[in-house]
Amino acid sequence: MAIYSHRHAEKILCCFLILLCPSFTAFSDNVYSPEFYSVSQEPPVENEDYKKIRFEVRGRNIHKGVRIKATENKSERGVECEDLKSNYNFTEIQTFEFQKAEYELTVPRNLQGNIYLCLPSQVIKNSGVPPLFNSEIFKWFSQGPNVTLDITSKYNASLQRRALPTAADAPPSPSDIRIFGIRLERAYKDPDFDETGVPLLLAHREHTLRLFGEGFTPSMVVTFTTRTGDCILPVGNIFHVDNASFSATTVLVKINLPPFSGDEETYYVCAKDGALGPNKVFQHQGTVYWLQIKIFENALPLWATLVIIVLCLAFSSLFSGLNLGLMSMDKTELKILCNTGSARERKYAKIIQPVRNHGNYLLCAILLGNVFVNSIFTILLDGLTSGLIAVIFSTLLIVMIGEITPQAVCSRHGLAIGAKTIYITKFVMILTFPLSYPIAKFLDCVLGEEIGNVYTRERLKELVKVTTGENDLDRDEVNIISGALELRRKTVRDVMTKIEDVFMLDYESVLDFETVSELMKSGFSRIPVYESNRQNIVTMLYIKDLAFVDPDDNTPLKTLCQFYQNPCNFVFEDVTLDVMFKIFKEGNKGHMAFVHRVNNEGEGDPFYETIGLITLEDVIEELIQAEIMDETDVFTDNRSKRRRTAERRQDFTGFAEKRGEPSKMRISPQLTLAAYQYLSTSVEPFHHNVISETILRRLLKQDIVVHIKKNKEWRTDPTNVIYQQAKPVDFFVIILEGRVEVTVGKENLVFEGGPFTYFGTQALVQTVGIESPSVAPSTMGSLESLNIDSLLRHTFIPDYSVRASTEVLYLKIKRSLYLAAKRASLMERSKRGEHQTEQQFDEEVDKLLHSLDEDDSVSAGRQTPRRKSSRKSQEIKEATSSKDNLSLPTSPRTPAHYSNASPPHRMSARDINGIKSSPVEDGEEISLLPRRS
Repeated sequence: MAIYSHRHAEKILCCFLILLCPSFTAFSDNVYSPEFYSVSQEPPVENEDYKKIRFEVRGRNIHKGVRIKATENKSERGVECEDLKSNYNFTEIQTFEFQKAEYELTVPRNLQGNIYLCLPSQVIKNSGVPPLFNSEIFKWFSQGPNVTLDITSKYNASLQRRALPTAADAPPSPSDIRIFGIRLERAYKDPDFDETGVPLLLAHREHTLRLFGEGFTPSMVVTFTTRTGDCILPVGNIFHVDNASFSATTVLVKINLPPFSGDEETYYVCAKDGALGPNKVFQHQGTVYWLQIKIFENALPLWATLVIIVLCLAFSSLFSGLNLGLMSMDKTELKILCNTGSARERKYAKIIQPVRNHGNYLLCAILLGNVFVNSIFTILLDGLTSGLIAVIFSTLLIVMIGEITPQAVCSRHGLAIGAKTIYITKFVMILTFPLSYPIAKFLDCVLGEEIGNVYTRERLKELVKVTTGENDLDRDEVNIISGALELRRKTVRDVMTKIEDVFMLDYESVLDFETVSELMKSGFSRIPVYESNRQNIVTMLYIKDLAFVDPDDNTPLKTLCQFYQNPCNFVFEDVTLDVMFKIFKEGNKGHMAFVHRVNNEGEGDPFYETIGLITLEDVIEELIQAEIMDETDVFTDNRSKRRRTAERRQDFTGFAEKRGEPSKMRISPQLTLAAYQYLSTSVEPFHHNVISETILRRLLKQDIVVHIKKNKEWRTDPTNVIYQQAKPVDFFVIILEGRVEVTVGKENLVFEGGPFTYFGTQALVQTVGIESPSVAPSTMGSLESLNIDSLLRHTFIPDYSVRASTEVLYLKIKRSLYLAAKRASLMERSKRGEHQTEQQFDEEVDKLLHSLDEDDSVSAGRQTPRRKSSRKSQEIKEATSSKDNLSLPTSPRTPAHYSNASPPHRMSARDINGIKSSPVEDGEEISLLPRRS
């Protein structure tokens, strides 16, 4: 009964699939179908009731187990066959490499004439019924008039193409083989039995039977028939017994039976001694139950079974993932996504929301669909394999592919997967409506309607804190959420800066360079202004108000405050931060407020007392639960007064011009400060590791400022030329104000340069260095290399021209001045280990820098440089003569700012400003240090 139930379940499944799938793509003609081209036969061998014809066929795709039909109608190849009306049977003997095979045909003895052979072939089905059964996708076609067998008793030898070898005839055996019973020894899968105990075996699969009886011989052969009284028409092949397990009363035989071709239901056993030859007739062993075998075949072909298994596994994984992905999102979460999600999340949430509103109905439909496909998958897998293997593999596949993997994916991408498979979900809900909808209504009545999660302020805050490690919020976001929820509970008194710690200005102050420098160092953009005492705050000063104020004008602060009249905002100390935040958001009174309170202590009338200051930054810091620090902050917290570890306070007093200091060209301290900051940060030869900050500031105070005024003939006026192409120069230029016209290369490409464009860094590059293995290398070089470098007249030949196109103010730094600055930087470093006072060092540096003017004034009135001898020069000569490692490297070819490097020259040249340069001869040196008497 078990196998019948199983087969009926498969038939019901097939009918269900036929209803679901109204049409399938039909098969076309198969090029791999078997075909017969020729046939050769032996004369018929007659018996009492039947006769046998042994024949050989040749063709293509002839495989083992091919099914053959016979017909009496002569027709052309490819015409559909009509089956022979008489009983007949084809027995396969052997096949050879898919090209030929030997068969034996058994027909009634009274049948005469010619018989033509037919083979099955796949055909196109247009009926709309899915081709799930083998009997519906094959038709029988004739192999042509040449493939014929002559079954007449008087066989015409002229028709014989090739005689096949026959087994030697043997006299009939005196004893007959008798089989008393059979036992299924091994089956392809776990065997089933009908209600009478007859084994049910799967067709076209190998099974092992154990036969019990008498008269068994080693050459014994067994076949099967559907006839109840004789073995005239055996079915399938002839099976030989296993000689290894042979005995006179029991033997093993391996069988492989085809399915029933008609209305037959049972196979009966036939046996004979194979050594007696083909004339020996198979003996029917009876029709008792213990000598019967029944064959069944799967209701679905293998390919259809595999396809359905894959589909069931896919739907199982889909239903399992949707169960977690859709049911984990409640109505509240979908509403949040519809309003606050991204564009894609909003789209997906709107698709899912109508289905998710029916929570219990959706749950029942998904679970019923999941159970349905898992049951089908298990049944089909059991039909392909044994029960134990089916249980193991079905469990593993359902758990790994149908449960774990989809739930892991849908837990993260459930929204997208649910939206893209919404039509499948709706179809399953409609399909399972008769069962799932009543169950869902019952659950609604018992459990009540589903309501999304609702969070209060306290619950929301606690939810964020508890799920900090699990959600996608980092610590800063959690602090912001917590700070926003706590903003109403804090007052300005809790976060204000005390009035004693506020940076203020006196109303009577003067806006000179020192005052403006203090404002810049403070880093604040809004400065309170008080009058008489710090409690009396009268107005506010914004840094932007100083945009049109020149520090050299010494403008009184009172004048500037009376012009702008910036109001002050006062609040009480018990104002909450959410109210303060709203006030700051409006912006009517600025983003700074002074906190005051009513002082009623002591005798006298109460009065308002200013106790602190609060800004929008203080409120935001409480909102985000973190300190906001910009590059100008000195303290990390205004209340705790903890200093920053990376404090950077710039000193601008060094750029203030001293009164009475002579200068041929004067620029403002602000412009000097800007030039200093740009050179020390953006121009590599002036970085802090090359020239120290102190020396660079003193270098900018030298006579290096050049002012060019534009005239009408600015294109032809040679005084407007800063650099001329192919003319050697030994100075560096940086534009401070105005614009210049740059002409580059042989193509004369022209473009403009503006403020803080610099040229000629190659003219400053050091070209001589002395190797010293005992001294660690330094980016600033050594005094020996600087002295040797100063002896050489290094020039730079630009491949571009620079001409002033407007009124231009620029800095011109000669190479000699630059080398002196580098030497002074080395001296500054070396003075740390010497016993030298700061005043003595300043005097030495001033002499070093100002000695350049003396050397230029002396050398301007002669054609050749003066010779001098000094102890330093003598040491340099001895060092260069005693060492072979003196190197004269070429200036590096850097692509910075419109020029290529050029090698040093030893020829006299005239620079573009008309200043004559002196040639340098061997053995001469130029002193950059002041001469001592």
